[in-house]
Amino acid sequence: MIKAATSTRYVTPDQPCFMGGYGMRTEKSDGVLDELKCTAVLLEVEGKPIVFCDVEILMLTAEIVADVKQKLEQTYGIPAEMVVIAATHTHAGPEIRSERLPMFDETSDDGFWRAYQDLLRGTIFATISECFEAELVEVSASCRTVEIEGLYGNRNGIGKPEDKDVTLIVFEHNGATVAAIVNISCHPTVLGAQNLKISGDLLGYISRGVKEKLGVYPLMMQGASGDMSNRNYRQGHDAQELTRIGEGILAQLFASQALKPLSLGKPLAESYHWETRYPVDKGMLRNLQAQIRQQMEAETNYDKHKILLSSIYAIDLKLKKEEITANFDAAIIRLGDIEICKQPGEMFSRFGKKIKAASKAKLPLIWGYADDYGGYLADQGEYGKTYESIMSPMPKGATEEITDDLAWLMSGAME
Repeated sequence: MIKAATSTRYVTPDQPCFMGGYGMRTEKSDGVLDELKCTAVLLEVEGKPIVFCDVEILMLTAEIVADVKQKLEQTYGIPAEMVVIAATHTHAGPEIRSERLPMFDETSDDGFWRAYQDLLRGTIFATISECFEAELVEVSASCRTVEIEGLYGNRNGIGKPEDKDVTLIVFEHNGATVAAIVNISCHPTVLGAQNLKISGDLLGYISRGVKEKLGVYPLMMQGASGDMSNRNYRQGHDAQELTRIGEGILAQLFASQALKPLSLGKPLAESYHWETRYPVDKGMLRNLQAQIRQQMEAETNYDKHKILLSSIYAIDLKLKKEEITANFDAAIIRLGDIEICKQPGEMFSRFGKKIKAASKAKLPLIWGYADDYGGYLADQGEYGKTYESIMSPMPKGATEEITDDLAWLMSGAME
């Protein structure tokens, strides 16, 4: 038997704030395009609960997640491994780790980000609590997966490996939708660095469109989106472009009403931990930064200039350290026909597809930015060449090792 409940609350900041995601944007927000949301789905399968929660923000810290999970366990007795709290990775929301901002110093620290972290803790807990306090409804589960065409893809080049599948999971009671999940692998970066309006960007737009169709906000499950965006398809960087891309995805997702039934089993979670430490090669980084500055002087393309500038700021962050500790905590969540690899990073789509292909389940999914922020997982052939590899805290070759491990776990090799 499957029972379900869902809840949505808002986490929109109530004052101007620095925004995360673009190194070249140094101004505070100056308004709200659409409200930022937090959505939770509580499933009870064969009497065992599991909670999924999304937050429309760039990233979450492990400390925020741990605090919420501890309080949930104390209040409702749900184990931490049966709760997943993830960011959708909008670049139009507050930056909650201000030390990541290029203009951050003691004089610019107004304390907002610490207060906003407290707001997140309280709202995430309240959203999930609302599900536990509600009367759970018996539901059936079904899904459909659509490959989206002509709107987004691998942002590092058309024709490169990409995952354009969007999956809609619906939980229904007597024909009415009780809860829903959307899994999509695409950076919410339709709105450009010049945008100063708070917004959930692409995943927020899709969630509102699904609510219009089904009556509930879906949980937005961001996939392996490290190299996925609308960069090579965009016709602008503003709200009009957001509407074009968002409506295009929704139209393709709902072009067919056919849904395939899903059989869910008692939730199980297999954890995975990877960690390494390595010294910062400051000489190499300074040389690379000098090369990038030279490229910037000749670059006139907006998107390329933005990437180069972000690379410079990423190097600045690394140069502040003598050693980098890279932690990566993931898990395989098994729910019968659904298997989810939840992980904290910005995994390139080719690695996500490899992990999904290893699964024997009817519906394997990747869920990124989950329970922490683990940085980019780029392939070793691109190290030193792309922004993602420069930004990544992972050393060269780590992504391949982690992917092989997670694919092995996803295959059920431990059973």
